Amino acid sequence: MKKSFSFLKNLIILLPLLLVVLISVFFIQANAQNEEMTFHAIYVGAGDALVISSGDHYMIVDSGPPSSQNLVMNYLEKLDIPDHKIDYVVATHPDGDHVGNFDEIFQKYEVGQVIYSPCTKANTIYADFIQSVKAKGCPYRNPIEGESWSLGDAKVTVIYDGSQGSTYNECSIVLRVTCGGKSLLLTGDLPATTESLLLAQGYKFKSDVIKIGHHGAGSSSSAAFLDAVNAKYAVISSSREPDATLPRDSVLKKLARRFVKVYRTTDANVVIKFKNGKISTSNKENKKFISIKKGTITLSNNVFYASGKALTPKPALIVDGQVIPSYQYKTKYSSNKSTGFGKVKLTGTETKYISTCSTTFMILPKKETLKGEAGVLNRIKLSWSTQSHATGYQIRYSTNKKYKKNVKYKTYRKAETTKATLSNLSFHKKYYISVRAYKSNIGNGKWSRTLTIRTNKKPLPKKQSIKDFVKKDDSVIIKWLKQSKKYDAGYKVQYSKDKKFKKNVKEITVKKVSLNRIKLKKHSTVQPYYFRVKGYNKYGEGKWSKNLKFYF
Repeated sequence: MKKSFSFLKNLIILLPLLLVVLISVFFIQANAQNEEMTFHAIYVGAGDALVISSGDHYMIVDSGPPSSQNLVMNYLEKLDIPDHKIDYVVATHPDGDHVGNFDEIFQKYEVGQVIYSPCTKANTIYADFIQSVKAKGCPYRNPIEGESWSLGDAKVTVIYDGSQGSTYNECSIVLRVTCGGKSLLLTGDLPATTESLLLAQGYKFKSDVIKIGHHGAGSSSSAAFLDAVNAKYAVISSSREPDATLPRDSVLKKLARRFVKVYRTTDANVVIKFKNGKISTSNKENKKFISIKKGTITLSNNVFYASGKALTPKPALIVDGQVIPSYQYKTKYSSNKSTGFGKVKLTGTETKYISTCSTTFMILPKKETLKGEAGVLNRIKLSWSTQSHATGYQIRYSTNKKYKKNVKYKTYRKAETTKATLSNLSFHKKYYISVRAYKSNIGNGKWSRTLTIRTNKKPLPKKQSIKDFVKKDDSVIIKWLKQSKKYDAGYKVQYSKDKKFKKNVKEITVKKVSLNRIKLKKHSTVQPYYFRVKGYNKYGEGKWSKNLKFYF
């Protein structure tokens, strides 16, 4: 009773603490589920102007070239930024197409802090940027690699601070912005040379969304770098002008081969939302190039029999639920003559569809031609053609023409085997036989045409013939024809007073084939006796000879 009271007392004391813990966990989970961030890539022609917002907090990364001033300012105006307050401004590097409108932004908005690349540039656009920062009077500095700061629900981290570069692009600041477990990578105009350098040094760039470096120039976004980022979404800022050369097809193809969804400012201002650990956008994916690697190939036929000729089943390619016209890919066949798996490889023509897609089809062994003849005794000898790509052969045989009953099988597990002998068959019986080749892990060929062969009769001794008999003083010596000594052969000799051998029959067995005579003693009574002889062996007995009548 005391123990029960003590337990209840402790439970009452702990209950408020448990309630606090549960409430805390609930609010932590609720906050995690409500984390939101929006990424904006503004169309500014040839340049970058990016905005990240979370709640009432804003960060601008680069501001486009001076020629895009109205585009940038009008877009910011539509965002209706509370109190015209921007928490952070980042200039990834000093090129004019990245810092061209900061002076206008500083005039209209309150800026909490400016972070800019350690690399400077001696031109008017960059000089106007620096002067406007100083005139604004807000804090400004170079970034510190590895530092982080909060932006509403988001966290901004400096992955690379630009300090290892010797050119403007090599000095591009690289930022990763995370929210709700998802991440965004901003790379400025970072070239492939610096990408490789940083990868070799162990920098980690893995992110869900990437702003492609240098507007999709071929000098950025190396294959190794894209693999390290492993993004599912990519944003490219570039110009719509007819003479625009970016993004390069080589970069777009790299992204397509990695099944990265591409969104371009040339189509529209790009807006990507991060909410509750999910990424979404209402922008239309730009599919200039599509990889067929994950496509589905259906063939006009999937199973064939080898014939020695090349097999070329017609393919149909389906990508994302769409049937792709055959002129958009090239078809190549291989291993398609012999037993095994034929291969079909489709390669995109690179005009829209890229990469390769493959499938296989089954080639079963070719149909055999069977030959055969009756062999010695109750055997049948068979032969067929060899198939070097087969694993072996299977023979079936039966006394039933349709193989419905009494079917037996023999398997030969060597491709070079082309002969066989069926033994222990019934004598003088018609057999139906066919053969087929097989390939392990592939299957069986077709049964050959049925061969019909009758086995030989039993090798019974021939009907005997009495060769001679000689009477002597008290006996008679009878001689007969010798027979083959094969098969445990011997003779049986009978004599009787009864011509029909129905009664009083005496029989003598001669087990040695070499003894083809027998000596019988004369009886005291002179009367006729009838004598006959026949051969026998392990398969049966021959026929009796004609009766020989003689007197003792």
